[in-house]
Amino acid sequence: MKRLPYGISDFKRIKRDDLYYVDKTMYLPLLEDENSYLLMIRPRRFGKSLFLSMVEAYYDVNMKDRFQELFSGLWVGSHPTPLANKFQVMRFDFSKAGGDLDHLEEKFNRYCCSQLDAFIYKYKDFYEDWVVKAVLATNRAEDKLNIITISARTKELSLYLIVDEYDNFTNDVLAHHGKEKFEALTHAEGFYRQFFKLFKDSFERILMFGVSPVTLDDLTSGYNIDWNISNLPDFNSMLGFEEKDVRQMLAYYKENANVSGDIDDIIEDMKPWYDNYCFALKSFGRETVYNCDMVLYYLNPLLKTGEPPENLIDKNIKMDASKLQMLVSLDRGAKREDRISSIENIANRGYVDMRLETSFPAKELLDRNNFLSLMYYYGMLTVGGEAIQASTTWSFPTNV
Repeated sequence: MKRLPYGISDFKRIKRDDLYYVDKTMYLPLLEDENSYLLMIRPRRFGKSLFLSMVEAYYDVNMKDRFQELFSGLWVGSHPTPLANKFQVMRFDFSKAGGDLDHLEEKFNRYCCSQLDAFIYKYKDFYEDWVVKAVLATNRAEDKLNIITISARTKELSLYLIVDEYDNFTNDVLAHHGKEKFEALTHAEGFYRQFFKLFKDSFERILMFGVSPVTLDDLTSGYNIDWNISNLPDFNSMLGFEEKDVRQMLAYYKENANVSGDIDDIIEDMKPWYDNYCFALKSFGRETVYNCDMVLYYLNPLLKTGEPPENLIDKNIKMDASKLQMLVSLDRGAKREDRISSIENIANRGYVDMRLETSFPAKELLDRNNFLSLMYYYGMLTVGGEAIQASTTWSFPTNV
C-alpha cells in the first residue's frame, strides 16, 4: 500500500518511495503554451513546492535517463512535450533565505551562493573548467549568476529558473518591521531588487510561486516580465485537489487499508472544512479545490485508527499570527479601525463585495480593495460569485 506523502515536497522521493501522488503533470503543456515567464500565487499548503519539484525533474536535462522511472504511469509519461529534459534547471526557495534584519543581506547572499555553486557543480560537464572555477571562486551571488548566464548564452544552453516562495522573507520583513524596511529591499538599490534585475534576459523560461503579489509589484521596475496565471480558469485546480482526486484517493485506501464507511459520508465530513476554494471567477460554480495539506492530515489518522482527526484543522495550515496582525494593524488610528470593521463585516455577513486586485504595492495596502485582495491571497477569502455590474462577491472558504 502506498503511504501518504504528508509534509513531503520532493517529487523524486515520492516516486522513489512509491508514495501516493496526485497527478498534476497534465498541466505541463498548458504552462508551455503560456508566456515564458510565469507567476502563480496561492495560499500556504496548496502543494506549490511539490509541483515545482515535479517541474524541475521533468525539464532537467540530467534527468533524461530517468524519465520513465519518474513519469511512467503519470499523464505526461504517455504525452511528453518537446521541452522534456531540455534545460539546465536553477532553483531558489527564498523561504530559506531569511534571517534577522541586521544580517538579512548576508544570509540571502550566502543562500544564493550555495544554490549557484550546486548548480554549476551539477552541470559542470557543460562548461569549461575556468567557468566552473570562476563561479566557485567568487563569494557574491550576483557575480556567480552573471558568470553562469553569460556562459550559457555563449554556448546556447537553455536555462530554466524556478523560484519557490519568492516573497516569503520579504513578507516577513513587511509583517515584522514595516513598510520602510520592506521598501529598502525592493526599491532603488535594494539587494533583493538588484538580484531580480539579473533574471531579465537570462533565462529561457521562469516559473515563480508565492503567496501574494505585493513583493513583485514593488519589484516591477527591476523585474517586469512576469505573466500572472493565478486567476486563469485553466489553472484553477493546478494546485490543491479536485474532488475527483479526493474520491479516487479514498477509494484506493478503502480497498487497501482499514478505511470503513461510505466515501460520500467521508466527503460530506471533509468538504465544509477543506473544499470551497475557487481561484478563477469563470470557474465559480464548476470547480472548487480542496486544500491538499488538510486532506492528507485528515487521512493520516483515518488510515491508522479508522477515525478522522479530533481537530479537523491542521495546525500547520493556520496563518502566521504576525501576518494576521499585520492585516488588522496596517497603520494606526482611524484607518486601523476601518480594517477591523472590514473583517468584522465579513465575519458577520459571510461575504464581501469587492474587486480583486492582481497587483498592488505595499504602500497602498490600506486601499480597501487591496486590503481585501490580500486576505484573498492569504486564503482567508475565496471567489463566491459575481454580482451586478461585474462586482465580484467574495466569501470565506468554509474552513476559516
